[in-house]
Amino acid sequence: LPNLPCLAPPRAGPAAMAVSGTVASYNPHKGWGFISCNGQDVFFSKRDCAGYCVTKGNEVQFKMTTTEKGPQATEVKVMVSPEEAMYHGEIKSFNGSKGFGFIGCEAFPEKDVFVLRSEIQ
Repeated sequence: LPNLPCLAPPRAGPAAMAVSGTVASYNPHKGWGFISCNGQDVFFSKRDCAGYCVTKGNEVQFKMTTTEKGPQATEVKVMVSPEEAMYHGEIKSFNGSKGFGFIGCEAFPEKDVFVLRSEIQ
């Protein structure tokens, strides 16, 4: 996606343009935060991040819509390399005696991620 400046959010219609910003704040316990985009705070939710973890300072690209509460980001994409990316997931199964299991993650639809006990913190 091109790096476009933050524009006024569209009032209606499905053709929202992608814009860029920086995560200004994020509360992982509540699952929401704000993206700073040309001096404007844009609300986003964990569910809009497609399984990626975000932290303050991350550069992101997103689509902006308007709700009755103000601008909201959707389809948030964290702009980090795959080696630096972190993800939200849920343990689907774990065999304690063998020391491994599988994690489901929205970032990897229809695929389970293998995990060893030694990797769980």
